Amino acid sequence: MRYFTMAVSPMIGLNDGHGIPVLGLGTWQMSSKAAEAAVGWALEAGYRHVDTAAIYGNEEGVGRALRSGKVAREEVFVATKLWNADHKSPRDALLASLRRLQLDYVDLYLIHFPVPQRVRSWKALEALQAEGLCRSIGVSNFTVRHLEGLFGDCSVVPAVNQVELHPFLYQRGLLELCRKKGVVVEAYSPLTHGQRLDDARLAEVASRCGKSPAQVLIRWCVQKGMVVLPKSANKERIAENADVFGFRINEGDMAFLDSLDEGFRTCWNPTDAP
Repeated sequence: MRYFTMAVSPMIGLNDGHGIPVLGLGTWQMSSKAAEAAVGWALEAGYRHVDTAAIYGNEEGVGRALRSGKVAREEVFVATKLWNADHKSPRDALLASLRRLQLDYVDLYLIHFPVPQRVRSWKALEALQAEGLCRSIGVSNFTVRHLEGLFGDCSVVPAVNQVELHPFLYQRGLLELCRKKGVVVEAYSPLTHGQRLDDARLAEVASRCGKSPAQVLIRWCVQKGMVVLPKSANKERIAENADVFGFRINEGDMAFLDSLDEGFRTCWNPTDAP
């Protein structure tokens, strides 16, 4: 079988010894059919990281794309998530995800939201990691408060915290805590669902870089040391979003982008989650 081996993204080391590609494809709000096509295009464009979740309803499509023969399984970092209704048995939930994906393991398994039973479920994820059903474990949508509570009860520090993050929602305190504890931050919705792509200030930076506003938003995350998960079901945009490693935003423009923070969220705000 002939594989495409080109990968566009460098890797970041995780605190458990594994590595994660800096650039991943997000698949939220994609149907299974759309996800299959998007993942296929992403693999051809050099992506080696795919992010899905049980609640997305597209794990089957992601799995079909992964089995297409374009890239060997061991070259692709695959992440999925434990949904809120499935905390009674995280093991059963992960096994169901693996069946839908038709994989023996995932590279990363995340608690999707900071539900009240998160500490008990985290201990279950530690056991799943030890069993080899997931290589790394982490959390999603955890604030500083949620993380600090978990740190006091966990045997394994989360490898990843996946949150909404972009210049218009620059969560400095959360980033600082994660860096201190060795937790890699993954930025989802880095393109603000398109709601800030026409911002004139962003356009100025993009013009100086000779890149699109979307590429600048992705590159900002990369230069902050984050993993970044732009989502697109468009073949051309998937390729464009990967073209972010051949330029650098200068320090002045990075500081200017930092100043755009307005606490703007495009997704659910977990701040008040118990």
